[in-house]
Amino acid sequence: MVLSTKRDDLDEDASDDEKKASLKAARGPLLSLGATILFAFSAEFTALSSKGGIPGFQLLFFLRLAQLLVILVCYLIFRPKLIGENRRQNFLLLLETINNNVATALVYLSFTYAAPGIAFGIIQGAMPLFTGCIGFIFLKEKIGIIPCCGILISIIGVALVSIGMANQTTDSTHAMVVSILLPLAAAFTKGPDMVLARAIMKDMSGITILVYITLLGTVAQLILTYSFETPFWVMSAETAGYVAGLGLSQAIAMLFFLAVLKVEKAAIAVALRTLVIPITILLDYLILSKVPTELKWAGLSLVLLGTIVVGIYTWRTHHEDQKRIDLLKKLDFSPQETDTE
Repeated sequence: MVLSTKRDDLDEDASDDEKKASLKAARGPLLSLGATILFAFSAEFTALSSKGGIPGFQLLFFLRLAQLLVILVCYLIFRPKLIGENRRQNFLLLLETINNNVATALVYLSFTYAAPGIAFGIIQGAMPLFTGCIGFIFLKEKIGIIPCCGILISIIGVALVSIGMANQTTDSTHAMVVSILLPLAAAFTKGPDMVLARAIMKDMSGITILVYITLLGTVAQLILTYSFETPFWVMSAETAGYVAGLGLSQAIAMLFFLAVLKVEKAAIAVALRTLVIPITILLDYLILSKVPTELKWAGLSLVLLGTIVVGIYTWRTHHEDQKRIDLLKKLDFSPQETDTE
């Protein structure tokens, strides 16, 4: 009877350990899902705010201002250090602050010249390649064959979605070129942005990064607003709600995504975020009444398949690593967690 009770206790402990390992392994994909949904909503809020008459640079000013307010609250709660321990850390922090603001400006200006779906399609299609190459060069992060296949499937799906949207558009040739070049430029700058953020977070908090990014971005966007646009400070309550939604959703999404970069390789984090495309296109349909074509549906299916492959592989890899670490701890070893392909 005693042996049976002990055996039941051991089985229950093993079950609890398995659940903990599964949840810990799913951190990256789950955080990425939260960030993805919020990024998709921020894209829609951008398009709706632009339709409400808010100029591009002023909209980015409101975005950065709302982000700054949210991040300052987070800073007062967690109190991370604001300065790096050496010149290298401070240089990377400065470089990331400038690069992120340029990349964010290009991303959100893309949403004013193209539907959020096509802008995200081009950006997300090119980002995994740029991020993977830059991450390998500077962080020595290698990506396994299965995640590479998942990323490739997603890229093919993104290409089909973009082609379907290009065939559906009725814009002039000039507007079409701008709507393609802006997202491409955004993707090219977003690749280094992901790698820099991951490199910095090995020594500093993600909140620290966002403090500098939002502070510089708020000042810079206000200057650009008065330099190139006529500010539109009076707006309807509906438009003000869209602007507030943009800032809040983007601020929380960035916190989620930095948490993903803390636990996942840069290219994997970007690949998981590819799910933003089907979510954005669904919101395009529900909010902007843009109906997907058959080619878009085919592309979306491939995007979902590729993201699921990357997500499941990432979870399984972390799960096996966590089980190994827990076993070694029980055997009185002190293993160090290492990155896996």
